[in-house]
Amino acid sequence: MVTPDTPVAHERRPLLAVVIAALVGLILGYAALLIVNAGIALVWETIPEMWGTTPAWYVIGVLVLAAVLVYVIRTHVGDAGHAPLGGIAISPLTPREYVGVILAILASLLGGVVLGPEVALVATGSVVGTVIAKRMRFTEPEDAKKIVGAGALGAILALFIGPVLAGSLSLDGAPDAVELDQLAWAIVVAIIATLAVAIARVVAALLARVAGSGPHLGVLVGASLVIAGSALAVQYFTGESVLFVVTSGEEMITELPTLTSVSTVALVLAFKALAYAVSLGAGFRGGPFFPAMFVGATAGLLAAVALPSGPSISAAMVVGVVAAVIATAPMKWPIAIVLGIVIGFVMGTWTLVPAALVGAVVARAIPRWADRMTPSRVDAAH
Repeated sequence: MVTPDTPVAHERRPLLAVVIAALVGLILGYAALLIVNAGIALVWETIPEMWGTTPAWYVIGVLVLAAVLVYVIRTHVGDAGHAPLGGIAISPLTPREYVGVILAILASLLGGVVLGPEVALVATGSVVGTVIAKRMRFTEPEDAKKIVGAGALGAILALFIGPVLAGSLSLDGAPDAVELDQLAWAIVVAIIATLAVAIARVVAALLARVAGSGPHLGVLVGASLVIAGSALAVQYFTGESVLFVVTSGEEMITELPTLTSVSTVALVLAFKALAYAVSLGAGFRGGPFFPAMFVGATAGLLAAVALPSGPSISAAMVVGVVAAVIATAPMKWPIAIVLGIVIGFVMGTWTLVPAALVGAVVARAIPRWADRMTPSRVDAAH
């Protein structure tokens, strides 16, 4: 029986915890992004500068070492992460689990594996949300899920803050007005970019079947040799830097227009896509989106330089990036449209947004037949 003196239990709302998790996640996520980028720059830019041309033994040695480290970390430290082929998953992550996850990601990314930093940020935000939910004693699963999600979302925002502040994704040569002929070309470019990513994902899915659900040293080392061979092939046949192949490559997108030879662009696209595929499926840790952006941008550039009176370089690269991102993970129509608008504006100006929207619609409309090659057990456990 309830009397006027009986205390009434009030449901605690996690709003404050959500805000705190988002803010802390943003700060630590941005710090994680800076650390990852600084490490990659040290290993793949600063150190190789002493030789001029990056020697083969260095490329092979760093990548093989990364493979061995990932195997040791996943086997002996912790294996709470998930396969990049499955996209990005947000789930509670304890500090102990985070150690194994972030070490495997750092070993992969600094080692030149063709995966992105986005998972490092998501993991950082997830552990922030998990700790805050526990400290503030939100034990209900739904409340904890909201707090963890807020931490991860805050960390993901760092991915936009970094490139926007640095201008690392902004392309030169954007038109002063919307060019209607680019809208038709956007359809062609979107199909090419989507196809390039889809083929890479099929190869990755086949490799993931071979690797199985746990870390496989032979597969990891073999994949590292394929990545190294791809980078060295581009350096040997084109004279361009191995940076056009190793690492996720988003920082090199603005350098792509310096490639004017059709054969050079085609080789970069082929070897980058191959390195991306084996990175996705071999058991490394990292994100799938940033390398896909590079593959899409290169596919767009190839269309621009290969097709007579074809699309402009800036429009083609923007459309290629939009299509590649949408081809990487299933998403609802509104999200695809928003991505088209945001990427079009960030990489160019408002004049490229219409072409980016066309690319988004085409990429979203193309059936995701590559996903049928990806077994659920690989997505969940590998």
